[in-house]
Amino acid sequence: MRPVLFLTLLLSSACAAGGALAQQGSNWIDPPAKSGAAPAGGERAKPTAKSAPRFEVEPESRTRSRRAAAPSPAPVRRDMHRQDRTRAAEMRRARRAAIHERAREERYGHTARIHRPTPLPPPPPAASLARAEPDPRFSDWAVAARRLSLGYLDSVSAPNGVMLSAAPRFYGSTVRFHGRVMSTNALLAEKQRFAQRWPERRYEPHGEPRIACDGASATCLVRIVHDFTAASPSRGARSQGVAELTLTVSFAGGAPVIVSEASRVLSRAGA
Repeated sequence: MRPVLFLTLLLSSACAAGGALAQQGSNWIDPPAKSGAAPAGGERAKPTAKSAPRFEVEPESRTRSRRAAAPSPAPVRRDMHRQDRTRAAEMRRARRAAIHERAREERYGHTARIHRPTPLPPPPPAASLARAEPDPRFSDWAVAARRLSLGYLDSVSAPNGVMLSAAPRFYGSTVRFHGRVMSTNALLAEKQRFAQRWPERRYEPHGEPRIACDGASATCLVRIVHDFTAASPSRGARSQGVAELTLTVSFAGGAPVIVSEASRVLSRAGA
């Protein structure tokens, strides 16, 4: 009896020691038991089976409302196409407007070139304005130039000797006679030839002389319209008509003298 009991205890101790060694070798510790009574007879608790997921069926009315609320892709595409067409139309209008504007500018430039207004003449220089102002000397010059010119015209009607002797006091040292510049001696020779050709002469003015004076050159321009009659009994020649005498009287030396002389026939008697 006693040997059997001893053998039973020895086997029980060996089993307990083997279980402890098994736990230490695997480094695994059983998790604590969950709430509830441990399974009887030392059996392990079986894992609880997971419940299958449940799927709820959505009501059809809610599905319809969500579909109605969600934007449909077709209207969105239509809006995009409409916006593209609008932008394209605006770009076409802008291009047409630019073309019309360019054409209008070209037409306007062509018209402006054709109908370009005539430029106004530049304003007169200050010197001209200064000459336009009345000069206190002009009145005295005009009186002196008138007296000299009428005296010269009256001397031409005198006999040859009187005319030739009086000529030097009317002229300056140099004279422009009918476009030719000559000295007083050359001018006297020209006057002598004229007197011999027409020994009988008569010159009578028509009205008052026209006189215009210039302060810058200290001269007065005198124009006298007159009747003339010239005859040569030896040749049997006669000339008669109306002429204009133009004299330039200079006051540069103080006393008035003729520095330029020209004449032209306006009409002839019997022509």
